[in-house]
Amino acid sequence: MSTILAPLPATDTPLFQALLTELPDNVASALGAAAPALGPLLEAAPYLFDLARTHGEWLAQALDAGPDRAFDALLSEMGRAGREDEEAAVAHALRRAKGRTALLAAVAETGGAWSTARATEALSDLADAALDAALDLLMRQAFDKGHLAISAEEARAANSGLAIFALGKHGGRELNYSSDIDIVAFFDPQKPVLADPLEATKIYSRMVQKLVGLMEDRQAGGYVFRTDLRLRPDPGSTPVAISFDAALAYYEVRGQNWERAAWIKARPCAGDKSVGEAFLKELAPYVWRKHLDFATIADIQAMKRQINVSKKVGDIRVEGHNVKLGRGGIREIEFFAQTQQLIAGGRDKALRVRPTAKALAALAEADWISPQTAEELTETYWYLRAVENRLQMLRDEQTHAMPDNPEAVAVIGRLMGEADLAAFEKSYRAALERVARYYAELFTQGETLGSGEGNLVFTGSDDDPETLETLTSMGFADASKVIQTVRKWHYGSYAATRTSAARAHLTELLPALLLTLGRAGNADEALAHFDDFLSRLPAGVQLFALLRNHAQLRTLLVQFMASAPRMAEAVIHRAHVMDGLIDPAFANDVTHRDVLVAKVDAFLADARSYEELIDRARIIGQEQKFMVAAGLLSGTVSAQGAGEQFTALAETLLNRLFAKVQDEFALRHGRIAGAEVALLAFGKMASREMTFTSDLDFFLLYDAPETESDGERQLSTSHYFARLTQRLVAAVSAPTAEGVLYEADMRLRPSGNSGPLATSLAGFRAYHKDNAWTWEHLALSRARVIASTGALGDKVNAEIAEVMSRPRDVAKTIDDVVSMRALMARERKPRHAFDLKLVSGGLVDLEFVAQSAQLVAGSEVNLPQETTARVLARLGETGLVPQGQRLAEIHGVYSTALQVMSSALVSPFKEEAWTATFKELLAHLSNYPDFGRLELDIAQMRGEVEAAASEWYGKARAF
Repeated sequence: MSTILAPLPATDTPLFQALLTELPDNVASALGAAAPALGPLLEAAPYLFDLARTHGEWLAQALDAGPDRAFDALLSEMGRAGREDEEAAVAHALRRAKGRTALLAAVAETGGAWSTARATEALSDLADAALDAALDLLMRQAFDKGHLAISAEEARAANSGLAIFALGKHGGRELNYSSDIDIVAFFDPQKPVLADPLEATKIYSRMVQKLVGLMEDRQAGGYVFRTDLRLRPDPGSTPVAISFDAALAYYEVRGQNWERAAWIKARPCAGDKSVGEAFLKELAPYVWRKHLDFATIADIQAMKRQINVSKKVGDIRVEGHNVKLGRGGIREIEFFAQTQQLIAGGRDKALRVRPTAKALAALAEADWISPQTAEELTETYWYLRAVENRLQMLRDEQTHAMPDNPEAVAVIGRLMGEADLAAFEKSYRAALERVARYYAELFTQGETLGSGEGNLVFTGSDDDPETLETLTSMGFADASKVIQTVRKWHYGSYAATRTSAARAHLTELLPALLLTLGRAGNADEALAHFDDFLSRLPAGVQLFALLRNHAQLRTLLVQFMASAPRMAEAVIHRAHVMDGLIDPAFANDVTHRDVLVAKVDAFLADARSYEELIDRARIIGQEQKFMVAAGLLSGTVSAQGAGEQFTALAETLLNRLFAKVQDEFALRHGRIAGAEVALLAFGKMASREMTFTSDLDFFLLYDAPETESDGERQLSTSHYFARLTQRLVAAVSAPTAEGVLYEADMRLRPSGNSGPLATSLAGFRAYHKDNAWTWEHLALSRARVIASTGALGDKVNAEIAEVMSRPRDVAKTIDDVVSMRALMARERKPRHAFDLKLVSGGLVDLEFVAQSAQLVAGSEVNLPQETTARVLARLGETGLVPQGQRLAEIHGVYSTALQVMSSALVSPFKEEAWTATFKELLAHLSNYPDFGRLELDIAQMRGEVEAAASEWYGKARAF
């Protein structure tokens, strides 16, 4: 016998021995050789004993061939029957295959030839094959009745236009031993399958009803699978087969969180699977939300509580314990995985996996849980699934309850390979306790109003004395004012607390929130900030749920309110921007360009239309800007790193939008044959120094023949690219429901606002040869191509290099630079002492030194199109500006201050914005012990810059 079965603990097996005497000698000899495994199993399981009596000869052959080969042969025979046989023969073939698979799976699993995971896969694959075979039969019958518009050869399940979806364990290929199958049937009304498409609902519904009958009818040989259709949309009032459009409309408008959880594992398991995959793609935005969805936790927790009540789930025990629904049971592991998949799967496609074990592995890979957690829960999951299978294989009962007496529990223990009842009970309890511990860590019960800090009661009209005492001990000076404020929230005085769900979440959040506010330094001021924040927050459910589950976010938000009001404002307008901060990959996202770009691309890839792409770009843009700013303000990212990441984000979004705009534009206007395009960036985008509030400085260049586009509405070349540029600017700057992505500044194109929106390469060349001002050449010194097709990027770089290396009147160039700076000083006066861009001796002076050096000493600097800091350092190395290295250091201090001001303050040049907490934050991020020292040093730095610039201009005139 080729299959080696591990023996089970020995018991008396009189029924098995009697069975062997009934069987032919060759069969009895083969099964008798496996008696140490088969005897205890068949003796304990009447259902399996009857199957072995019926299929004993087949079982002997299966064990000789090996369980995998035997099972594959069963699937092949079912498939052939569905394609060729009459209904009675098909039904018999399905029931026979089910009985044989049930026997084989039980023997192979308890004997160690198959793992529990393999057994559940086999049972699921059997269900898939049975459904497909039955549908093949039903399609042949539909053709014979004249219902189909396709040929007899095409009348197969795979061409039916009807997709059968497996949900739950069937969807995850994890069916238990005596499981129902939960299926849903949707059809594509656009697929030309039926002779009369108007009869689609009637014909497909009858087909599904007949399909269920073939699965459930109990005749000689038993049944195939109990089949449940109740997971379809609104099962009480809808037919058993509904159209894709109707299903999508239901889920998008009326779908609930439990239905989202059900669709995590859904897969097309039979019928027209290509149609099924198309439906899943359309449904993905419903299942996988664009934002982290922490309100889901409360819903799923409520579902589990309802199960606990309805099933009378009690404490951890062995006798009578429900291995599926009880404390520490299988359902808690499934909820543990599915909840986190629902929360984060919209952002991370790697979490969109069906089997529970794979979901746990994916969560560990993405750092949502530890590898140890994944390993322990996976091991425990399969242990409990093995117990469940053994409970069900005894009598083919859909039971999940352990027996209520020690003798029967001992039977289950022996089938698990454990002869000692006490040892089995110990292992079982340990498994449940492990699950319950992990489950409790995720599904916290919420802080009660009688917390460890003391009473917190805000009801009634009189202040509770113990609550006053608790608030005072937390650090609040005016405890009565705190109670008054909280009452105002509870009365629904603000939009964010107007719904009962929001107030319920806020009530559970309150103890932790008040503790966080109490630790903020000035508790009363922190509460006032939070009250102001709450008064302007449009909705509260999601944010309250998020804050309740993440202590670090509570602390961070309170800090933002005190020292970084721009960040608090961002949360008010778009609460989802905080999603990224709890992603375990946060630090990696904000410090690595490739990770950020991949995250943006993955989020945009789910867009189903041009309009959705525009909205998704704004959502991910706002979120990632917020994340980079949070990284900067928390000290995780340097100012230089923040500038590079802000720029990488802008550049990626602009590139992706530009590609889509071109495709969308071509639908109506076609394309210009042989055309090449490029986007040329200027300013901080070009030098990778963008801030939270930076505009996009760029313009479009093209190189194309003078002709017309080849679309339905033809445009001349110049008109085509001008219109294309308008569409791109709108994609970036137009306000939508998700806000504005970036403001676009195109004033640096040839001839500025009076010039064409798009510039030909020839026009660019001619303009910079004859008409450009010195300031335009200064801007060109750090211009950078950020997108191009064909060879145009190289051509543009060559043109810039030619302009920068062109002989010029050095004295006149320097005079132009000095005059330009004087004009700026007159017309754009600094608005604040820390307006470090415009103040005398500020950032503009440093940039003018570097850019003018690129114009008059470019060959010596030899750093074309480099950043200001690198050019300044190089000027120090060459001796052209001896203070160059010091100026580069000053540039770093200025840049840090401006980055922090941009990320933290809504109005950085209003004195009232400069609170003590913000000054403390700025000093800390600038590596200064206090703000006073930073202020003194910057005053000194400005003097140094003024002196160095004056010295450089005097020296350069003499070149």
